[in-house]
Amino acid sequence: MTELTKLSINPDAFIYAVNQAFEARSKANGEFNSHLRFEPFLTKTWTTPKNLDFSSFKTLLSEIIAHHFHILPNFQRNENVDIENISWFSHSIAALFADLDYLLLEFTGHKLPNLSGNALPKAVSSKNILTAIQKYEAYLNNNNENKETYSLFPLLSEANETMDSQYIQEIWSLISSFTKKTFGSYFNLIQSYVLWKYTTKETTQEAIDWNVRPPCGAAYHKQFKELFDREREERFAKRNERNNKSKNDKDKRDQKFDDKKSSHSTSNIKFSHKEKNHKEETHSKPVHKEKVVTEDATPKLIHKEKSLKENTAPSFNGNSFQLNSSAADQKQQQHLEEALEEARTAIQKMIKNKNIPELSLAPQNSFIRRHQHSLITESGFETESLGESRSRHVCIKRKH
Repeated sequence: MTELTKLSINPDAFIYAVNQAFEARSKANGEFNSHLRFEPFLTKTWTTPKNLDFSSFKTLLSEIIAHHFHILPNFQRNENVDIENISWFSHSIAALFADLDYLLLEFTGHKLPNLSGNALPKAVSSKNILTAIQKYEAYLNNNNENKETYSLFPLLSEANETMDSQYIQEIWSLISSFTKKTFGSYFNLIQSYVLWKYTTKETTQEAIDWNVRPPCGAAYHKQFKELFDREREERFAKRNERNNKSKNDKDKRDQKFDDKKSSHSTSNIKFSHKEKNHKEETHSKPVHKEKVVTEDATPKLIHKEKSLKENTAPSFNGNSFQLNSSAADQKQQQHLEEALEEARTAIQKMIKNKNIPELSLAPQNSFIRRHQHSLITESGFETESLGESRSRHVCIKRKH
């Protein structure tokens, strides 16, 4: 059985590892942070020569490539690049290409150019590299304060002919020859990275498939993107208008309900006062009641007292209902505030972390979900209700 650390690395895995190492150590200001860099570049002791010449460029190029091979003593015994040592190897290759970029900037004013083709070229001359160096040297020696931004391309000959492609072939041919001579069997992996990163990718225009109803695909969406965006904005505006209208209607209903409760509570208080006065009058004339009551009228009196008790009961129940209803409204309002606070927290979390595509909130009823939809939409996110029955909840999504 093969040991895990002895598994060989294929070109795709190597390309991924080198690219990750390059991106991780590249800074926003263009510098490359690595202790494996070429010593004069690392310590910033190297200075651009007053007279740029091809011989110095070629010598420095050879020294940089040799440096990045010699810092890997294990690979000098032709060890395979495997899972165990890929990190060190990819770091060194990433630093190699960062140093090559720096070298070309110092001598030609332009980083490593992109290739056109699927193989590294072989050139028989280096005259266009010399022309590029001379062009940049003339620009540096120009003491005119109103210098224009320098551009290596187009690189023109004395006959005013473009030599861009010839220069690109020569520079990559020189780099590949030195690299192959120094790194030996590891050159194939390095070549795969170069062809992946520095080869211009041909892009083909996608055609809309009109045979599909409705048409779909990236090409269709790209062509009609403006129409889609406008339609989505109109849809959101209509939804917000509906939500605001529903909110206003609900506020009006709540106001009417509060007014009705207030009038009902006042009537209950008046009814209680009338009942109290009636009881006091009844207790203040006990003799009159005994005179009126006869044997035949006893059931009627009992029935009257029973009826009086039943009539007083709704007043008590009415007051009790008023208290319970107020407590329920207060609880519902508190629940709504907690749900809206949960939505605000989720919104802040998605704003701070751009990698979060969506967040789901706790299940709520339709009334609370409607308020959550309105709050989230006003914050610039999309919303959707997911789930069924009691599990139905609001999901916050980013706009596409």
